[in-house]
Amino acid sequence: GSEMCIRDRIHPREHDLIIGTFGRAAWVLDDIKPLRELAKNNTNFSARLQLFEPPVAYQASFIQPTGSRFGADALYQGENRKRGAPIAFYINKPVVKKPVATKKSKKDVKKKAAEKSKIKWDSIKLEIFDGARLIRTLKQKAPKENGIHTMRWYLREKGVARASRRIRKSTREPSGVGVKPGTYKLKMSFGNVVSEQNIRVEFDPRLQYSKTDLSTRYELNKQLEANGKTIADVVKQLVESKNTANDFSKKLTKSDKKKYKSQIKASKDIAKKIEKLISGYLGTIDKRQGITRNPEVTVNQRFGLARRYLGARKGKITKTETELIQHFREALKEALTASNNFFTTDWKNYKNLVESINISPFKEVKNF
Repeated sequence: GSEMCIRDRIHPREHDLIIGTFGRAAWVLDDIKPLRELAKNNTNFSARLQLFEPPVAYQASFIQPTGSRFGADALYQGENRKRGAPIAFYINKPVVKKPVATKKSKKDVKKKAAEKSKIKWDSIKLEIFDGARLIRTLKQKAPKENGIHTMRWYLREKGVARASRRIRKSTREPSGVGVKPGTYKLKMSFGNVVSEQNIRVEFDPRLQYSKTDLSTRYELNKQLEANGKTIADVVKQLVESKNTANDFSKKLTKSDKKKYKSQIKASKDIAKKIEKLISGYLGTIDKRQGITRNPEVTVNQRFGLARRYLGARKGKITKTETELIQHFREALKEALTASNNFFTTDWKNYKNLVESINISPFKEVKNF
């Protein structure tokens, strides 16, 4: 960055290394603790995994800088420090050698080879604990080369899946609410080796907010997150039910369109009712092209607006945020009542109508 950026914005820490040149350039090496550990040992680590003590992680607030928003040629600027906590670790992957079997030790070699094959050295897992509570699990592929590497935690707990019209399976853990200032335990696993450290998280020292206000916002965010899970669960159940009705309609049509005319119509009607309920949460499907905006107000829109306002501030809860949360919860309650009534009446009647139908895979045969 510029000289002002280096002096006023980077805020060098105890374990940063700043390198300056005569060309008015500067590099900041973030966290040199691992290098100090290597120098202290005066040799390469022999351990399979070593998790280093991480520096203090700050929940920094960022704003758009003044001046040009998008850099171009001849505009010299540096790179800001990345968000979150850099967590440095050292790995020393074992060299996997194929055992050479002899006549005498053939059984022993096979047994040892089977035991070694159970240990996987292809991924690294980082678990983060708040006391005894597991709040986040991060995974990544093991680096190809041995040595010092960094994994980054963006100071958030595990989140919940979002509501969607599609049934999706995700292997990645969703990100959730930002953690409160405090000390957390890091547990890294690689193969059959585990290494642990503690990390301290502090709020942006340039801003002053009471711990009570931060805790209140944290609790409200967790409550809204639980509401978001409820939305995702009920929408998933509606989508699954709609898919069931559509699949059943196709099977009946393929089997005997005339014979099952009333059941086919019932399947299409129930699917329309379900789509209307889904639209109450997510909005109607807009098939227009280009930049469009649907004027309807949905449960999901109220949910997003309440969370956005709640996350934008750090001080006391304002009247605006309280009203937005209240409006969202009223809309959610109304939508859940409609969904529950549907499943206890319409869906139950439809299920009784079609459940007794048994479509045989055999077609009627004739004598020739």
